[in-house]
Amino acid sequence: MAIMVFVFARFLLMPFVLIAVTLLAMALHIIGTSLHHQAAWQQTVATVTSVSPYSEKQENGLTTDGIDVAVTYVANDAPMSWSGKGKIIGLYKAVVGDKVELYYDPADPSKLDTAAMKGWRGGLLLVAVTGGFIVFYVWFFWLRGRKPPSPSSPVRVMGAVAKQGQQQRGTFGRR
Repeated sequence: MAIMVFVFARFLLMPFVLIAVTLLAMALHIIGTSLHHQAAWQQTVATVTSVSPYSEKQENGLTTDGIDVAVTYVANDAPMSWSGKGKIIGLYKAVVGDKVELYYDPADPSKLDTAAMKGWRGGLLLVAVTGGFIVFYVWFFWLRGRKPPSPSSPVRVMGAVAKQGQQQRGTFGRR
């Protein structure tokens, strides 16, 4: 019975493990992208020149609030400007005149990223939690060795005592 519960639990948790593996992959992608942008892209300081709030209604009826921003910066010794939804470059709050450290792609200076956004710390937390769950699941349900009960276990000792008692009863009956 215990083995059936164990096998049932092993496969009952499988969807949660698959979700955890997906979340782990997403967290690793976020962290990897952030590290790549910090290492390979050039850093610049941008000035926020325009901020306007917006609300957009999605097909499912939910409303998303955000800000449209315009920034100016210097990339490859040339003045550049960018405008669009702030969340694209990692700005969720800004005021005109704010100085923001951004990273830009040297091959295409119009691609910007704050590189500190996108949940660096949240990504590490997600890696720790999902990775820990996956490692525990794999170890507990798949890798942990199943050892047969030792000779000194209570089941074997009780069985041995019962057999000795039966043998003694048989010997008393013969006398």
